[in-house]
Amino acid sequence: MVDIPKGYGPDAELDPEAADPLYLQLAAVLISRIDNGTYPLGRAVPGVDRLMQEFGIARGTARKTLVLLAEMGYVRTVVGKGSFVIAREGAEAAKDNESTG
Repeated sequence: MVDIPKGYGPDAELDPEAADPLYLQLAAVLISRIDNGTYPLGRAVPGVDRLMQEFGIARGTARKTLVLLAEMGYVRTVVGKGSFVIAREGAEAAKDNESTG
């Protein structure tokens, strides 16, 4: 399993000089946006072209990030449509446990 770096909030900028690879930095930003509701359940996250524009990254970096998010269970990719936020297995149970103490 890949360790997603901490400290990248929803508005964080990527740092090509950082020890963490850009695709992991971007994954952390997108996960933060999913967690805070910027990209709610069932909605599409930005596609490859949009990620390239917003973050100034290469196509391969954007693709690798979206593949990682799919492998981690954050999104489901539909060819020709995009990548959509899905309910992560166990995520609801974890939220229920947090709220009940």
